[in-house]
Amino acid sequence: MNGRQVIPIYECEDLFLYEVIEDYKDAKTQDEKDDIFRSFCSSIWSCDNKRRIYTKAITYKVQKELLPTALGQVFDTWSSVEYKHYKTMTKEENWRALVRQKINNLYTRYFDKEVILDKQYMDLLKTPKRLYYEWALGMDMDADTVTEVIDDAIDRAEKTKAKLQAQKMVLSWQEYKKTIESFLLNCLDHCKRIEEYEDKAAIVSRLDFLTEDHFYVSYICRSLEGELLKWQKKYYHIKEHKKYARCATCGAMIEKNANRQLYCAPCAIQARKASWKKASHKYRHKPVIH
Repeated sequence: MNGRQVIPIYECEDLFLYEVIEDYKDAKTQDEKDDIFRSFCSSIWSCDNKRRIYTKAITYKVQKELLPTALGQVFDTWSSVEYKHYKTMTKEENWRALVRQKINNLYTRYFDKEVILDKQYMDLLKTPKRLYYEWALGMDMDADTVTEVIDDAIDRAEKTKAKLQAQKMVLSWQEYKKTIESFLLNCLDHCKRIEEYEDKAAIVSRLDFLTEDHFYVSYICRSLEGELLKWQKKYYHIKEHKKYARCATCGAMIEKNANRQLYCAPCAIQARKASWKKASHKYRHKPVIH
């Protein structure tokens, strides 16, 4: 033995979240804090609650006696409309799975272009099912009109989906993990111990129903969403205190201003070019009056 002290590597796998936070707060050196933070992140990334995307379908079954009709055949063609969904909740109650679920959900909501669950988009996808039940209940319809209505709804659904996809930011999962770790570090650095809150009576009252871990999980999840919303403004070069709107063409975030700007800078240039081209074409083809 050379007499050197061996410092054990911090492990938080079997610890409660409040214990990890207290250990982080009580750490005497930055190296100790770094060690705790590395273990904290590793525990979240290695838990079994992975991000899962899967295919779901809006389905119905055409009644047997209606199936041979022209309308029955139209509705049977659209009796299953697929879309992408994702695992939004976990049955696990440990802090790793709960925090990881929030991290997974944020990535899917803000970055994953496969998953679009906007109400307008979903309502358009449900058009065949809605029309089928209206017809089955006695509403008068004809096959050609129904086909036209469904085709139009699905076409509008695809256009809506494309617009909503354009509103999502671009960031790989690996880049996202690094970004989230910076948020998590901020969470630990600024997290207060429960006894440090001013309204301790209210906190204690809440803890009659919740564990300390639930309290800290809730804090971290709220903080992650708030940090990501601030990061989103930086992504689109919007000042933190400014309100925002969406570009009418590409869906990018733009600062709200007094003149009700409709487009981001690149789309505004294209819109002006299109307007000039249209005006020029109209002028050239204006009839000459003698």
